[in-house]
Amino acid sequence: MTRAKMHRNITLRRLALDFYQFFRCQRPVARRLGKPFAVSRRYVEIDLTYRCNLGCRNCNRSCTQAPSRRDLPVARIEAFIRESTAQGRLWQRIRLLGGEPTLHPEFSAIVEMLRQCRSRRNPGLRIVVCTNGSGGRVRRRLDRLPPDIAIKNTWKGDRQRLFRPFNMAPVDRPVYRWADYTCGCRILEDCGLGLTPLGYYPCAIAGAIDRVFNFGRGRVKLPPAGEEMLADRDLFCRLCGHFGFAWPTRRARISPTWVRAYEKYNRRRGGPGVTED
Repeated sequence: MTRAKMHRNITLRRLALDFYQFFRCQRPVARRLGKPFAVSRRYVEIDLTYRCNLGCRNCNRSCTQAPSRRDLPVARIEAFIRESTAQGRLWQRIRLLGGEPTLHPEFSAIVEMLRQCRSRRNPGLRIVVCTNGSGGRVRRRLDRLPPDIAIKNTWKGDRQRLFRPFNMAPVDRPVYRWADYTCGCRILEDCGLGLTPLGYYPCAIAGAIDRVFNFGRGRVKLPPAGEEMLADRDLFCRLCGHFGFAWPTRRARISPTWVRAYEKYNRRRGGPGVTED
């Protein structure tokens, strides 16, 4: 596999955008200027699986904090393609993520389904596999990808990278007392609508939050273009460390709301260390 340039989640530019996002999503500002972010009509992120071969702290899919082998059924991909066709949705980019997406048992078949969809009706579609690039099994599956599939590789390993502190819920922090959570964040537009094993969400991270909190908010059908999912944004953004601004860290930081959520999750699953199927 050709070694691609490492993708970095933490840059000075992104920190500056986070600070602007924090300011722009304050209720007085949002009332005057309107909501700054909208659910993407161009991009989709599909969380194929919550399986992962690494143990990153602050994982924004909780793969380390709440391990799971849950996969997105292939039938959901088929339904997504049908519904996209029925709604006339011509996506510009579809990202395949996890967990580690290459660990999905039907990873190659899913990639081929999306390629066939592209060749039949959407030649401008860019299909991207987002991977940690770690381990022989992952690299072998990446090596077998057709050349028309883009790879976004973080090249992670045992050394802990800087992360935004995902498990620091804004609702637990006084500095967010004036936040309008229905504003969302730039992930809505930059990353796109989320399709996860639990259904459709404003972003895929919201689906991962729902897996832990068990709200049952996943939508079975593809939301129509223009559906802003404001109630979902209000619910999930107040729990998400990507909302607003926070200094990156290598330490596992967790606020009380998340502590309680993981405790309840563990009780549902039979105790700490029990992997969700």
